[in-house]
Amino acid sequence: MTELAVIGTGGLARAVCYALAVTGPSARITVIGRDPARTAELCHVGMARAALAGSNVTFRPVTGSLPEALASAAPAGVLLAASSQSPWESLSSPSAWTSMLRRGGFGLTLPFQAESAVRAGTALASASPGAWFVNACFPDAVNPVLAACGVPVLCGIGNAGLLAASIQTALGLADQRELQVLAHHIHLYTPSSPEDEARVWHQGRALADVGALLAAQRATPRTELNHVTGLTAARVLGCLLTGGDLDTSLPGPLGLPGGYPVRLAAGWLSLRLPPGLDRAEAIAFNQRSAVQDGVVVEGTRVTFGPAAREELARVAPDLADGFHTADLDSATQAFTQLRDRLRDLPSYP
Repeated sequence: MTELAVIGTGGLARAVCYALAVTGPSARITVIGRDPARTAELCHVGMARAALAGSNVTFRPVTGSLPEALASAAPAGVLLAASSQSPWESLSSPSAWTSMLRRGGFGLTLPFQAESAVRAGTALASASPGAWFVNACFPDAVNPVLAACGVPVLCGIGNAGLLAASIQTALGLADQRELQVLAHHIHLYTPSSPEDEARVWHQGRALADVGALLAAQRATPRTELNHVTGLTAARVLGCLLTGGDLDTSLPGPLGLPGGYPVRLAAGWLSLRLPPGLDRAEAIAFNQRSAVQDGVVVEGTRVTFGPAAREELARVAPDLADGFHTADLDSATQAFTQLRDRLRDLPSYP
């Protein structure tokens, strides 16, 4: 039976596993988590859903060393859905740290997201050479870091995929074969200027008023949208497990910054840009969007956007100029110290 490893037991990992349980192809899913109880309960619910749906999907919980878990599973592919920075911290534990993220941009969390992804991708490459790696941790910016570090990554999930699903729904389309979405993580929210909106094409024609097509999604709490992202991810993973075909949009494909329309076919991924848009222009659009999200990864250099730099200059000026991808470990340590310090302070407007 084909094996898939899912790293993580949080909301997104659960949404993906629960969708796979009822829609996925025949597969064994190894869920790798830190907490035995949470890992076991995720697998129990997944098994129960699979039984009720009559699907041939099984789950098994694994805790402990990540390299050992991956070596034991020998999966065809891995989904990483765990990092040391929760996107929901501002809801559960507001502080000066979450205030800084709100003002400077989510890109300030890049070291925490990238550190987890580099560790997982490196362990997979050693344990199961040739397996594909899908990263759900801020893939718009993290996947370019992985590419710079020489860690193979196929694509991400969420973000552009969620936006494409919402636009498909708004247009009443049966699938995304004639829909192309060029969008960054920042486009989950309404941009400050209409000129900075996501770009969408249907049947080769650029669509106007994209904001109206995304209004329902943007009015829905992100925690609820995990149910949509979980299903979009399950479709991508199912396609990869079976070698099927799928036209969709994904973040960080092939280590690129931002999100692009793509085609999956027989385990291969390629861009499917609309007529008149070349690869360089698509990347440039996403890099301009990345500035607004707070962080830009270009080659081996990580730089912060103006708002993020301003926030860092106020509380940790030595971090404001960014860092080299080779210095990710030391950057993560420095940001951890900053986060620890700011978490002890109250939030501010």
